[in-house]
Amino acid sequence: MNREPAPVILLFVKAPREGRVKTRLAASVGPLEALRIYRLLVAAVLTRLPARCRLEVWFDPPDAEREVREWLGVRVPAGTTWHAQTKGDLGERLTAAFGEALRPGPAEVFAIGGDCPLIPPGAFATAARKLRRGEDAVLGPSADGGYYLIGMRRPLPALFDRIDWGGDRVCRQTLERAAAQGLRVGLLPELRDVDTLEDWHAVRDQLGSSDA
Repeated sequence: MNREPAPVILLFVKAPREGRVKTRLAASVGPLEALRIYRLLVAAVLTRLPARCRLEVWFDPPDAEREVREWLGVRVPAGTTWHAQTKGDLGERLTAAFGEALRPGPAEVFAIGGDCPLIPPGAFATAARKLRRGEDAVLGPSADGGYYLIGMRRPLPALFDRIDWGGDRVCRQTLERAAAQGLRVGLLPELRDVDTLEDWHAVRDQLGSSDA
């Protein structure tokens, strides 16, 4: 029986440095606690990945490879590759990462961050089915107006162009860009990212007590 190819997952992370991660959350709990929570979130996301996947960790800043490897190395699947994020805004960095991942040819590629710890393990299979059935892209909207997942089988740089990154219109603007290009976008269920203390309180009891 033929097996579907393993999806490629691009995990975007920041180096775990005090004062450099979860700055909105840090305004409420302090930078050290925000760092601890960030580590928990990323660890939780890694437990949600499908058993069969090709993981690419895209880290920032570019000089942080050793630091990120030491942090995540025992948690990631064998064969994980490590890549420095390019310069530019998030759209430019996503464009570069998808371009690199899709350079060998069509594949099911999904980009996620470390902000959505309750992403269902089945979300990737659902998204992959949507792509196989003819959708050009897949989005997982987040409650704050962004998205926790974006996937495609070929480079679609228009989806990352002229987006107000960090605002509450990211998902809507992405859908508008897709419509302008005549692209079909499948949607996953809306989930909650963790950016604020309220977000953290809403998800922490569901994460379990595993230490980051």
